[in-house]
Amino acid sequence: MSKTINFERVKVVSWDIDGTMYDLERLIKAFKRDLFSRMLSRNWIRAWVDFFRLLRFKRFMDRIRAKGGTYQVGTVPNRDAVAETQDEMYGRILPLIGIEPGVKELMAWIQAQGIEQVVFSDYLPSTKLKALGVDVYFSTIYAGESLGYLKPGTDSFQAIIEAHHLEPDQLLHIGDRTDTDGAAAEQVGYQVAIIGEHFETASTLHDALATPL
Repeated sequence: MSKTINFERVKVVSWDIDGTMYDLERLIKAFKRDLFSRMLSRNWIRAWVDFFRLLRFKRFMDRIRAKGGTYQVGTVPNRDAVAETQDEMYGRILPLIGIEPGVKELMAWIQAQGIEQVVFSDYLPSTKLKALGVDVYFSTIYAGESLGYLKPGTDSFQAIIEAHHLEPDQLLHIGDRTDTDGAAAEQVGYQVAIIGEHFETASTLHDALATPL
């Protein structure tokens, strides 16, 4: 289902990371291969510690999303250790997976239009952006857990809009999930493009934005 974006109104584009910039299924498979390989090495104890640390973190965030309401995060247990594990694993594995086709080209085109780009992910980005080779495109990085609310809570989107002194429809958010990236769009008023639903690929979105209404 295609979607019309009024790009002439856009002053800031925010990007989701996981599942939007890279293939999440490929990452999970790569994590499993990496874990299995490490289990067969002398560092097998560290491998299990890392696995369960990330698993507990994911389950904590999943409970917040399942609870709904404002999706308020609060204090994340053992966050420094989780961040250290994520930095190491994403920094090592993401370069092997690579960025999704058309994503970097779209970022470069948006930059050429003089439009500011930021990141808005639920989680701290750790080494993800640098590992994907796109950190140079973004002026600011926003994490739902730092802002205090996960997507699709409205508070974080509103905080970004206020931080950049925007009218709601001057923010275009690019993501891959309607239930998180797009669910608050109608209430808050930002524009949204869901890759894989509104637009088949980043290249399809690129073509749509580059074509005047």
